Amino acid sequence: MTIYLMRHGEPTYRDTAALGLPGMGAELGQLTPEGIQQAEEGAKDPRIQDVDLILSSPYPRALQTAAIVSRRIDRPIDIAVGIYEWLPRVDFSAATHGEIVDGWKEYKANAGVHKPEDKFPLWETHASLRARALEAIRPFVTRTDISKLLIVCHGGIMRALMNQPSLRKIHYCEIRELTPDMLAEPQQ
Repeated sequence: MTIYLMRHGEPTYRDTAALGLPGMGAELGQLTPEGIQQAEEGAKDPRIQDVDLILSSPYPRALQTAAIVSRRIDRPIDIAVGIYEWLPRVDFSAATHGEIVDGWKEYKANAGVHKPEDKFPLWETHASLRARALEAIRPFVTRTDISKLLIVCHGGIMRALMNQPSLRKIHYCEIRELTPDMLAEPQQ
């Protein structure tokens, strides 16, 4: 199976901020006009023209991106609930936007591994994020009726699935191939 990962388009959190939505509610932003254009352009990528299925994160920014791509290339969409974005607090408590940003910076600086001096000790580790993402896509990557899969998700999920927690910035609607070695479990 050939698997491609696509990051969602540029989101806006204007509406979620105006409503004061905390925690995961703050993640419900949709695409900006630029994000819509990015998805339209991403849908033209020749690598994804003949995918059998588009698998999406349940977050609106990813679903909206997947819907645009689906419309352009006429392929079905399914949702893998477990490929939601990295958690700033694994207990799902309500983090502020500033805490989310600062926690993500700490995660990246630590390559996804907690250190005793962490200021934000509740963020999801790389290992946990990777395990969650792999579990969520397993039912799809084992299907024999799919030879080419597009997963529309988040930069954190892409880093987790590619097993590269310190990977440079992943641009909106950037597409990366997920190779078999990236899916392999580490040897004990």
